[in-house]
Amino acid sequence: MKNKISQKDLRKQVIYRSTHRGCKETDFLIGGFAQKNLEEIEDLELFSKFLEEDDLKIYDWILGKVNMPEYYLKLVGEIQKFHRII
Repeated sequence: MKNKISQKDLRKQVIYRSTHRGCKETDFLIGGFAQKNLEEIEDLELFSKFLEEDDLKIYDWILGKVNMPEYYLKLVGEIQKFHRII
């Protein structure tokens, strides 16, 4: 059986994973957004799943270069709005 992680621990993980991606561009785009908006993120589990995606895909999604899965549309839109990309 999989242990359910507490919201507090999930938030800590999300912040760390958002700012330590290995790609400076996505560290900036995702990390900056997460640090300022973590309390407002409605679906932390979806955000955590988003962080498992490849950096290049995430970067291209945020910059609007390629289409993304529909379930990420709102999240990526919020990141774009935060960085004034759209």
